[in-house]
Amino acid sequence: MKAILEGKNTLITGSSSGIGKALAEGFASLGANIIITGRDTDRLRETEDIVNQTGQRVLVVPGDVQDYSDVKNIVDKGIAEFGKIDILINNAGFSRLKPITRFRVEEFQDILKTNILGPFNFTHAVVPYMIESGGGTILNTGTVAVKVPMPKWSAYAMSKGALNTFTEFVATELKPHKITINTIMLNMVDTPLFRLGLDEEKIRALNPMDPKLLTPYFAFFATPAAEKYTGFNIDMDVIKKVLSLKDKLPEEQKSDVNWSSIQIFAEESLSSKQYRDIRKLKKYISFLLKIH
Repeated sequence: MKAILEGKNTLITGSSSGIGKALAEGFASLGANIIITGRDTDRLRETEDIVNQTGQRVLVVPGDVQDYSDVKNIVDKGIAEFGKIDILINNAGFSRLKPITRFRVEEFQDILKTNILGPFNFTHAVVPYMIESGGGTILNTGTVAVKVPMPKWSAYAMSKGALNTFTEFVATELKPHKITINTIMLNMVDTPLFRLGLDEEKIRALNPMDPKLLTPYFAFFATPAAEKYTGFNIDMDVIKKVLSLKDKLPEEQKSDVNWSSIQIFAEESLSSKQYRDIRKLKKYISFLLKIH
């Protein structure tokens, strides 16, 4: 992809490892300047080194998403360094997979404070600056786990379900200010959190997504083509299913493919609701098909 984010200043929470670290590198490779933050300063420096290799500017500001004074400090230092923040990615996340009877209340509260209070804190702190500068893009890292009830996932799914609702409602408030907010609901991604308690054989069997492949799925929403896309909770399972329909096309058509090319296959393959929802994302699908 070309430098579609050139000159955009991007704040990514939880950028010391996993998805946040990969997005920091990916967004920088597309021309963005990066503000990275998290609680592990040593690992933040590793991310800083990676971003530096792209030639883009990078600012490291350690802090805790649960602490609003830390959040304000991170945002204010980002503004002081870059003048504005164009993109906020609420990525920091935390989980413990346990039956509710084995949860300590403090553990449960920690999940909620990171996964709900964190995005609220950063959105609350960044939005006034985005309004002042004429607009912006907010992206949240969500999960498809909210769709399928499973044992031990109640606390995590509760927090991410709340994030989806937050996205839909805040979108209505921010739309007049030309600020979009969307959540990317991911499935299994190969991160340190995902690997906890799993051996390599199990990880290979589960076949998680490489976090470095996520960049275009997020980056599109910071481009002019996505200026009217807001309030969406993007189901990555459905998106990937639609993108796989490209394989149904003759070889000679695969080099210049867009939504129209696979629309008929999508209508046949998806449920009525999925098809209605995906039609609202035609530009997104066309963008991803070009690089898939």
